[in-house]
Amino acid sequence: MNNGAFVYKRNLFSEAEIAEIAALAKDHEKIKRGVHTSGKYIDLKWFQVDLSPNLIFCRKILDALNVVQPVMIGFYYLDPGAKLHPHRDLTGASLNNRIRFHIPIITSKDVKFFVSSEEIKMKPGDLWLLDTSYLHAVENMGTQSRIHIIIECDINDEIRKNIPNGFNANLHNLFYSVILILSFLKAIFFNSIKDPKYFFDQMGMVYKFLKWRFFKSHHKK
Repeated sequence: MNNGAFVYKRNLFSEAEIAEIAALAKDHEKIKRGVHTSGKYIDLKWFQVDLSPNLIFCRKILDALNVVQPVMIGFYYLDPGAKLHPHRDLTGASLNNRIRFHIPIITSKDVKFFVSSEEIKMKPGDLWLLDTSYLHAVENMGTQSRIHIIIECDINDEIRKNIPNGFNANLHNLFYSVILILSFLKAIFFNSIKDPKYFFDQMGMVYKFLKWRFFKSHHKK
């Protein structure tokens, strides 16, 4: 089992429901916006459209997670040729009491998704848990956009029961904590001099993270 990504609930949506949601996702492409609107990743072919948690299919997902109000929920579009390098995130990391879920809507064999260097094959309609503190990467070598519904939420008691917490998971959390500290030090002593604009982007992300983590001020990625 991959501790960073695994099926949380199989076949949450039927084929008919997936077809209906896919049609809506394609219609919404005309209003999609870049996930990164500034910084060094602004040119990534990765886009999003926010969704209301009150939509019927969104409510079905949230009910399966026993979540009333998510931090974020939306369609995410990975366009052909897009490639997200191996990385870890602050949000969606279980150590930070938040977690991320994916439900593939449109995908193909030409989409390669890796977590901890293991290829993860997601089937449309399945609900997947992704702990973004684990190294993960994705690329779309196909001819159509990969579309997922992505949800981030605070970890409740029900979700926590399903998150690995054995020796390997605890060791990973320690390793992740060290990486965060080293990344922060690198930003202060290296990026602030070599790439000030990127440094200020990083500090902006840290500021938003601290507001959310310690003052429960939710923000959208």
